[in-house]
Amino acid sequence: MSYYREYVETERGIPAKIYYGGSGMDQLRYPMHWHSHLEFDLVLEGCICGKAGSREIRAEAGEIFFSNSGELHETDATASPVMRSITVLLSDQLLTEYGADLERDCFVFEKGSSQEKELADIIRKTARAYQKKEDYYELEISVLLRQMCLILLRECRMEKEDTAIRGVEYKNVKKVKKAITYMEEHYDTPITVSQMGDVMSMTPAYFSRFFKNSTGETFHRHLTRIRLNQARTMLEQTEAGMTEVAFACGFPNIKSFIEAFKKEFGCTPAKYKKDKK
Repeated sequence: MSYYREYVETERGIPAKIYYGGSGMDQLRYPMHWHSHLEFDLVLEGCICGKAGSREIRAEAGEIFFSNSGELHETDATASPVMRSITVLLSDQLLTEYGADLERDCFVFEKGSSQEKELADIIRKTARAYQKKEDYYELEISVLLRQMCLILLRECRMEKEDTAIRGVEYKNVKKVKKAITYMEEHYDTPITVSQMGDVMSMTPAYFSRFFKNSTGETFHRHLTRIRLNQARTMLEQTEAGMTEVAFACGFPNIKSFIEAFKKEFGCTPAKYKKDKK
């Protein structure tokens, strides 16, 4: 099975990604992946089918497809001719601010429960506030998201069990996450396949095959994407120059940085920074 880590981009001041989805949108089927954010897909019309961990889920109008932080999940919204939904990707850091340990904790609520209904109501309010963007809407959304956290922490919190994915597949998931976490923590240094093999207790050749088979992309490609995402954040949020960004994000020179950035995002880093400003 191939799976990948999704990098969730959020707006400054809003600890979540919020968007509407549905028929006519580009993406109605997401293969197996994970991200650190908690995912809430509130179905407004039609249905969403999928899997989160070992749970087979079918969410219909008024129900929520939910996945925990770091949980492998996939969704398919092609089962019904018309589908509309609201997605809230809630920042894991918001929960950890209030003492949640997402390596140990998970959140569970039953279909049709009072907790699901309360969360659905907050999701609707959050989406309306985000869509209207009235004065102080960031503050309004921040309050609503913290209301979600309160429900999760008070009424839905449980200790995580490592039984969501069993056997060889579960071990592979753990290994892939270990490899990607190492890359995310050391992207600013030179990282070789041999080094990754040592980290993972594999030969370089075996690690390369294992990573490609598990994620669908090469180790070098994935590492470059991590570095480019970090570079994009620096361009948006700092006044650092191109050379400084390149070296801070692990590129060996400015030329390789510009070429990789242009290939990934369709423009040079300098133009991207100018357009963002």
